[in-house]
Amino acid sequence: MKRKLKIVLILIAISLTGIVIFQIYWSLNAYTINKKIFDSKVIVAMQLAMDRCKKDYFDSVRTVLVKRLSDPSSVITIDTPSRVNTPNNNVNPVLNISFSFHGSVNSNPFQTNVNTYNYYKDMIGHKATVPEVLTEMSFYVPTLMMELTTFLGIDDAMHPSQELSTFIKTHPGIPGNKWPLPKEGIYALPPNYKQADSLKLSRYFTEELQKRNIDAPFILSLPNKGQSEQNFNFHDGETNENVYQYHGFIFLLTHYTRQDEFTLYAKAAIRNPQYAVIKGMMITLLLSALLVLFTIFCFYYIVRTINQQKALGELKDDFINNMTHELKTPIATITVAIEGLQKFNALNDPEKTQRYLQTSRNELTKLNELVGKVLDVAAFERDKITLLKEKIQVDALMNELITAEKAKAAKTVSITYNNRDRVDYIVADKLHFGNAILNVLDNAVKYSNEPADIKIDVYRDGNMIVFSVSDKGMGIPAAHLGRIFEKFHRVPTGNVHNVKGTGLGLSYVKYIAEAHGGQVTVKSEVNTGSQFMISIPM
Repeated sequence: MKRKLKIVLILIAISLTGIVIFQIYWSLNAYTINKKIFDSKVIVAMQLAMDRCKKDYFDSVRTVLVKRLSDPSSVITIDTPSRVNTPNNNVNPVLNISFSFHGSVNSNPFQTNVNTYNYYKDMIGHKATVPEVLTEMSFYVPTLMMELTTFLGIDDAMHPSQELSTFIKTHPGIPGNKWPLPKEGIYALPPNYKQADSLKLSRYFTEELQKRNIDAPFILSLPNKGQSEQNFNFHDGETNENVYQYHGFIFLLTHYTRQDEFTLYAKAAIRNPQYAVIKGMMITLLLSALLVLFTIFCFYYIVRTINQQKALGELKDDFINNMTHELKTPIATITVAIEGLQKFNALNDPEKTQRYLQTSRNELTKLNELVGKVLDVAAFERDKITLLKEKIQVDALMNELITAEKAKAAKTVSITYNNRDRVDYIVADKLHFGNAILNVLDNAVKYSNEPADIKIDVYRDGNMIVFSVSDKGMGIPAAHLGRIFEKFHRVPTGNVHNVKGTGLGLSYVKYIAEAHGGQVTVKSEVNTGSQFMISIPM
């Protein structure tokens, strides 16, 4: 059995190791996949944040253009050339659009047609003004945007701000493309544009990460070309480097020679992204851990069951050995008595005959009790015992049990009975409850040295009646106190069998006590004695 159990343990250990290794391998693969998904989500979040910044930028450009074109100093003239009279032009006539800013008129009017103009007018979604239509069209027609920004820029140059005028006067001969950008005008940069763009991009990036259930700290870098504001390390999850030009009108000036000075390169790094990835995998990892723990518990339960079955097998073997001793003794005694009657003319001696018959009867009674115990245990194991409760006089029952125990005891016994609280009666099954008390009393006598000194107390404890049986016997080791109520369990005494028993009595006592709604408890000390307390409701 030990060899088989060892093999089972080795197989379980191999299985558990394989399961744990597989779970670790699967978790690492899952982490790698989720890390790639995480990185792609971060990159997408940055792209969408950039798109939102771009939209804000074009919205601001749209607002500025509409405002400048609606200014009283700006005059927009739209007419149809009279010299064009072809059929197609009658259906979709050509439009010439002229601009005048502070009296300056563009020499070559911008040319479009009515259908195109109406198309962009309908895109706006409300009753649009001419400046609004031209502004909307300029975002889709580059030549119109160039026309507008050029003339507005010229107008700003002809009417410079105080700052630019001072610079021009104090720096004669400086080319126009080296002039500082003014604080006001079509080519002006917003104050603190870099800080403002960084805050806006950071806010949008945070919102896009939250939409993807990513809650992780990050660092945003927004340097100029060739500069590095932030050094990232290998623990960071970096985005791609994105060109950022969404401030002022610089993005529109594709021909502007100083454009690179105002172009930023946005890049973000997630700090310790592995924590965010693991957090996203938490449910999966917990389920994996629970699966491993559940598997370990199942294997533990299997080993525990095997050990219990092994222990139960040993207990049953011990029970069979004890039963053999218990059965052989009365059988041998009866056999000897019968042989005495048959072979030694005991039938001619009435006194000897009576003595042999009484001996046989006593042994048969012991056999009957032994068989009865086994049958009772088998019956309550199958829940076939039905309690027939009735009013029982406590003193009468106890005196009857004491008399019966003294009559069958094979040693000198002193039993002291004390009904401390003068309990008159109980409601119980007289047969089974009496047998339970008798089992405890019988054990007290068997495990006590001669003369046996037994004390029985009956008292109230709350709403319970307690029957206490104390002895001054050999006591029970502490290691076995928790198991003495198990079937077949007996405190081991080596090869000494001076006390006979089946290991069924106390399990029967526990069953009967609990069937009455009570319990049985024990206090014991080796070489001092034991006290069993059976309690049932009043």
